[in-house]
Amino acid sequence: MLSIAVFFFLLKEYNCFSVLPHDNFNFVLPPTGTFEGKLSVFNKETDSKKCFRPVSWDWRDEGKVSPVKNQGQCGASWAFSVVANIESQLMIHKKQTETLSEQFLIDCDEAQQGCNSGSILATFGHVVASFGGVLRDKDYYPYVEEPGQCRWKHDTQENLQKHPTPVPVTGFQKVPSDEEVMAQFVYERGPLSAAINSASMKRYKGDIDEPTVENCNPDELDHAVLIVGYNVYVSETGKETPYWIIKNSWGEDWGDKGYYYLASGRNACGIASDVSIAYV
Repeated sequence: MLSIAVFFFLLKEYNCFSVLPHDNFNFVLPPTGTFEGKLSVFNKETDSKKCFRPVSWDWRDEGKVSPVKNQGQCGASWAFSVVANIESQLMIHKKQTETLSEQFLIDCDEAQQGCNSGSILATFGHVVASFGGVLRDKDYYPYVEEPGQCRWKHDTQENLQKHPTPVPVTGFQKVPSDEEVMAQFVYERGPLSAAINSASMKRYKGDIDEPTVENCNPDELDHAVLIVGYNVYVSETGKETPYWIIKNSWGEDWGDKGYYYLASGRNACGIASDVSIAYV
């Protein structure tokens, strides 16, 4: 933990926001409009005041990141990213530690493709509007690395009384594809879910990855991760390399105990192309 003196020494000034304007958000609304009342949470004017963030920030240092998980042979990184985001938001804003069920989303979010693919933003929409949150592992069942039939029913009052209640998630937000704004979000609000091209991750051996457009096309997004922090590496020659601290879902034997350090400020591997956050 930084001392107060060092913390203020590292502070850097940025133009930032308190709440972004409504047209920056994409919502997935249910046909019934039951999500309508939650729109006001994000429907405020831009605040142009100056604000601050430290040059580096890592939510792991605050104890607000859940353990690295392993998706195995099931291509459901979208579910792991969404669950990891919500788990961190609960720790940060509710002081609540939960182990949530990726399997619940894989089985019950019929709009996604289970172990084949899924949309982070659309999943957040269904979590809020259709499910009202995410079930705990113990209330559904632990991850089994393959899709199955949804065992949670919520369509009748009888079923609502019989089945466990999800851990609530109250809203979600699409984050602008601006890495300065993304860093501000990470510091002020918590980790971010992001889609990424995993080509360079498959070759990753450690240190800061600096892929090129040629070997990691930012338009070919095929994986989902959680951005838990940011930092700047300064070489012996004084060269500065800013980078993201990224939680992956390939187990602790991959990367740096399950983490990936990716150069920031250049939309490397499309990391800034599809970013979102949950609210609890």
